[in-house]
Amino acid sequence: MAKKRSALPAACALGLLALLPFAAGVYYAYDGYSLNARTALRWLLPYLATIVAFIGGVQWGRMLSAGRASGLDMALAVVPAIVAWGALLTAAPWRAVLLIVALLAAWLIDEHGARRGWQSRGFLQLRRLLTLIVTLCVAAIAWRVTGG
Repeated sequence: MAKKRSALPAACALGLLALLPFAAGVYYAYDGYSLNARTALRWLLPYLATIVAFIGGVQWGRMLSAGRASGLDMALAVVPAIVAWGALLTAAPWRAVLLIVALLAAWLIDEHGARRGWQSRGFLQLRRLLTLIVTLCVAAIAWRVTGG
């Protein structure tokens, strides 16, 4: 019987790859033209909304595979995606603020999942790092938009 391999190394590599648009956005925002920061936010925020929705799907998958899918946990995992979708319908600066709130809410749901037994510690550490980096990148670009 084949030994089960951890998906964490692949998740780390793909998670780091997913940060490239955020790093490019920070570069683009600070390359000397203030209009570029607005452009960077315009193409990064829908990407962030997609990521938040993806995280909800990952959470559902982990709950179901662990056999610990309570109705409340599944409902909580959907809320950040709904907030992210609503954020895309709002104007600046609320769009960025709501998307960061949605990302942080998804991270808190992962923290909750670790306590409930459906989220692994290794994945949770990766989520903490990715969430921090994305939040800092969006904040840095938003700061540039406001003239900072």
